[in-house]
Amino acid sequence: MPSQTARSISVRFPDIFSLISRENPDILTIAHRGLWTAAPENSLTSIRAAAELGVEIVEIDTQVTADGKLVVIHDATLDRTTSGTGVVSASDLATIRSARLREGGGGAAAAVTGERVPTLEEALEEARGRVFVNIDTKYPRDLPLVIATVKRLGAQGQVIIKTDVEPASGKFPVLDADWFGTIPHMPMFRIRPGRFAEDLRLIEALRTPMVEVKFSDIADLDGGREELERQNIRLWINTLDVAHSRDFNDSRALTDPNRVWGVLAEAGVGAIQTDTVADFKRWLAGRPAKGASR
Repeated sequence: MPSQTARSISVRFPDIFSLISRENPDILTIAHRGLWTAAPENSLTSIRAAAELGVEIVEIDTQVTADGKLVVIHDATLDRTTSGTGVVSASDLATIRSARLREGGGGAAAAVTGERVPTLEEALEEARGRVFVNIDTKYPRDLPLVIATVKRLGAQGQVIIKTDVEPASGKFPVLDADWFGTIPHMPMFRIRPGRFAEDLRLIEALRTPMVEVKFSDIADLDGGREELERQNIRLWINTLDVAHSRDFNDSRALTDPNRVWGVLAEAGVGAIQTDTVADFKRWLAGRPAKGASR
């Protein structure tokens, strides 16, 4: 049975809309590929461990197998994170399930565990009532199947779907999707220097509750603050070492958290995705309480 801690998120927030609303003043913690520092990345155990640590959202990756099943794995191949080899999309589910996940972030030196690559359905059921889920669909071709799975499981209020957009293009195909408006959608884009507010105005038709961006200048985040407030959008930033948002990364945050997470918080960031979840949660717990929405 899941612990009371694991269940607390569903008690506080009945759906992901209420969690990510700017009415919720908390800075949200997003565990990248689950809590992979304590379990194999993208595994059921990594989802469970993140929930036990009080994480609000886990980010997981999904893609389709050769026989049309959605599995939770990041890479195009099995090689790094499992005991198997081969291209995921060219392998059937039975072949993928015969492999075993490697510890942590994987690699040839990582020990092989007894865990299998989960299906998307298994991952969503593991998360249900414990933690909300950000689904990263690795290939746009697979998105209709992802949406169908979410709907079949009745998980529309449990997940947020993200896709890349180009604000300046003025073209957002997701607006024509039959699921748009029923499942939260998060656009992702790189801020054009000095034009964050403009970019936000350009995507207003998406009516997004949260946006994930990369930036070159921290001042650009502040430049979009009023527009974020006007449209009621929560701002998500990655501090992953591979996120390429200047030096606002996890490695630097481990030695000087206030110069990374603290500066982002002051710039109005309301959700941070990190690979150093435990350290980030400790930092959050030690911050003075903030009453303003992000």
